[in-house]
Amino acid sequence: MRNLTQIPIIEKNPAPAAEAEKEGETTAEEWKLGPMLKEYRFQEYFSFDITPYASLAVFEPGELILREGQRVTKLYYLVKGRAKLFATLKNGKVSLFNFYEVPSFLGEMEMLDPEAHTKGVRAHTRCYCIALDLTRCGDRVLNDPRFLRAICLYLGRKAVSNSWHYAQSQSYPLKYRLASYILFTSRDGVYAEPHTEAAEYLGISYRHLLYVLADFCREGILERGPKGYLLRDPQRLQALQDELQE
Repeated sequence: MRNLTQIPIIEKNPAPAAEAEKEGETTAEEWKLGPMLKEYRFQEYFSFDITPYASLAVFEPGELILREGQRVTKLYYLVKGRAKLFATLKNGKVSLFNFYEVPSFLGEMEMLDPEAHTKGVRAHTRCYCIALDLTRCGDRVLNDPRFLRAICLYLGRKAVSNSWHYAQSQSYPLKYRLASYILFTSRDGVYAEPHTEAAEYLGISYRHLLYVLADFCREGILERGPKGYLLRDPQRLQALQDELQE
C-alpha cells in the first residue's frame, strides 16, 4: 500500500552504501538536530534560517502527535516511522483517514487555516519528527514564498494520491487491497490492526473483512494467533499487492 501523503519534493541526501544497509532504531548519536536537518534537507523548504525554531520530537507507538480539536502550535516533519490520521465522528465512531510515511508534514492544513478542526494524528510505529515552533516563527513561515510553494505542491500531490486510493477501492476486489493493507501495517510478521479501523479504511463491512481474513487463513497465508494474525506466506500477500500496483 503506497503512502497517500508523502511529500517527494526534496529527497534526503543519499547515505553511503554501508549506512544504507543498516536497519533498526536510530541511535542517540544519530538523532541530533543538525544532522537531521542536513540529511533530510529540511532547511531547503525555507528562505530563512529555521534552526533557532526547530527541535526534535520522538513519539512512541500509540502516542498522540496531534490531538483532535487542539490548536496547532508546532509543524511536524516526519523523518522516521509511520503515523495514522484519524477523526472522531459525531456518533462517537473513530474513522481512520490515512497513513503518513516519511517524509511528511503533519499539521500543515491546521497551520494554513487556524479555524479548521484539527484531525488527530497518532504514531503507528515509533516516530521521529523535526518540530517547528509556530508560536515563534509562524508569521515568517506563512509569508515565506519558498515554503508556500512547497506546501502547494505537497497538497496537490496529496489530493491526487487520495483520488487514486478511492479509485483503487472501487476497482479492485478486497483480497488485493487487504493484502496490501496487511503488508503495510504488520509489524514483526504479525498483523494486529483493529477490525473496525481496517474495515472503515478499506470501505467495507466488518463481516466482509472477517470473511476474507478467514479465506487467507484457510489458504495458509495467515494464521490466527493470540496477538493477531501471523504472516505465514508473505510472498503470496506480496503477489496480490503487486497486482494491485501494476
